[in-house]
Amino acid sequence: MLTVFGIYLFIVIGFFAKKIFKEIDGKTLVILSTYFLQPFLTLWGIMLIPINYDLIISPVAYIVAVFAALIFTFLFSVFLTDKKEKIIAFLTPLIGNTGNLGIPLSYALFGEVGAAIATMINLANIFFIYSFGIFFFAKGEYSFKKALKKIIKIPVLWFGILALGLNVSGVEFSEEVMKILQMGAFASIVVQLLIFGIYVADIKIKEVGFKLTFIVLINKFLVFPFVAFFVLKFFNLKPIFFKTVLLEVLTPLAVTNVNLAALFNLYPQKVAYLVIVTSILFIGVALVFI
Repeated sequence: MLTVFGIYLFIVIGFFAKKIFKEIDGKTLVILSTYFLQPFLTLWGIMLIPINYDLIISPVAYIVAVFAALIFTFLFSVFLTDKKEKIIAFLTPLIGNTGNLGIPLSYALFGEVGAAIATMINLANIFFIYSFGIFFFAKGEYSFKKALKKIIKIPVLWFGILALGLNVSGVEFSEEVMKILQMGAFASIVVQLLIFGIYVADIKIKEVGFKLTFIVLINKFLVFPFVAFFVLKFFNLKPIFFKTVLLEVLTPLAVTNVNLAALFNLYPQKVAYLVIVTSILFIGVALVFI
């Protein structure tokens, strides 16, 4: 659990930085992370582990679980009247912190195999976020045409496709190149955590919809895991694969949700609040896997 608390340290730094220096602009960091640093993270992550059959099955099962759960989370979201809150309620529970939290935690609990599985699931999560997921985020503020333009402008999707093609083709980067990519990747992770802390510092409890919070928690920790459990059983995954994928399903809302909510004017402070609530609850959930 020391790794988990170490990750949360950067969130705390972002929180106090905003409290002390009011002039810090979180959206500037969001743009820097999304358009310049995250491509490094995507390219490094995909090129880090060679693609093979066993590693492909786990993210496939994860994505199937995401789309199956999406049907039920959407049904629960109809209890909300605000269009943007509906998007938050049915979509954000399915975008978990599979990278910043899921990868190091899976490594700590299940070793190198767990880290490899978590990395592949995170890559699948990235493609879901920056294709299907980002479309719904954008639709909360923009028309279909403008939303499509927003999707095309996100570089992570294109870098992901490029890296996946290189990996499948057997291309390997030199150690020096991987170190450069790693620097950008780690910078991206830290900046994302700082961004989360900055938005948490701006949260005003009276602005947070508790009905929204309740529905998100139900979708995150009950609906999604319940659906995923049966999907993983259908795929008949080996025990270590089953446990790792289920752990990734249970990871709290990703900081990426805050980034996208800020980019598309989708109540970033509310989303930040939901991220921190699910992150606190996840500490108890993680103890079950130890």
